[in-house]
Amino acid sequence: MTVLGGGYVTSMSLRAASLAQMGFIVVAFDVRGSSGRSKAFQDATYGRIGQTEVPDYVAGLRQVAASNPWMDMDRVGIVGHSWGGYFALRGMLTAPEVFKAGYAGAPGAMEEDASVNEPDMGLLADNPSGYAAASNTALAGNLQGHLKIMHGTSDTSASLSSTMRMADALVRANKRFELLLIPGMNHNSGGPDGLYYHEDVALFFLRTLGEPR
Repeated sequence: MTVLGGGYVTSMSLRAASLAQMGFIVVAFDVRGSSGRSKAFQDATYGRIGQTEVPDYVAGLRQVAASNPWMDMDRVGIVGHSWGGYFALRGMLTAPEVFKAGYAGAPGAMEEDASVNEPDMGLLADNPSGYAAASNTALAGNLQGHLKIMHGTSDTSASLSSTMRMADALVRANKRFELLLIPGMNHNSGGPDGLYYHEDVALFFLRTLGEPR
């Protein structure tokens, strides 16, 4: 079973379809803070990114599984790209009892890209506790399951340094993980590089969660 942690709608849909065709159960949730709803729904996470989204994923997943007992809750993975990659990391670090495998593609980070963070978090000087609570690097020691991070070396939207910082935190916490760097790939992951990436996601879950049965 795989939970999608967000990202671009088109790539999310393609990834969902390919994983479902392989026999995985794929679910995606619009958690609090998602766009396209009311302002109150979106503002629920203002200044609090990373604090409510994963609990919403878990609650939604458990609710779906309660009415579908054939879903295997002992083999749950999470995957996302960009800020979806941030939440794939977040799921592995804050709900390790639920997510046994996670694939984070080009993950965003609270430590970088103020132009992306500030509209949802405010200024760092005005919200230091919110930024600290949202940091994934601070939670590296919580990792229990299988984790893989992918980043393109030519990504100018989500800096490669954010993944290097996360990798450093995991090494310092003595946590084992996998890292894939794709030379010259940008953030949108199209063409042959994108195909290699998306196939790697599927192979990772086959290896870590086992074949669907």
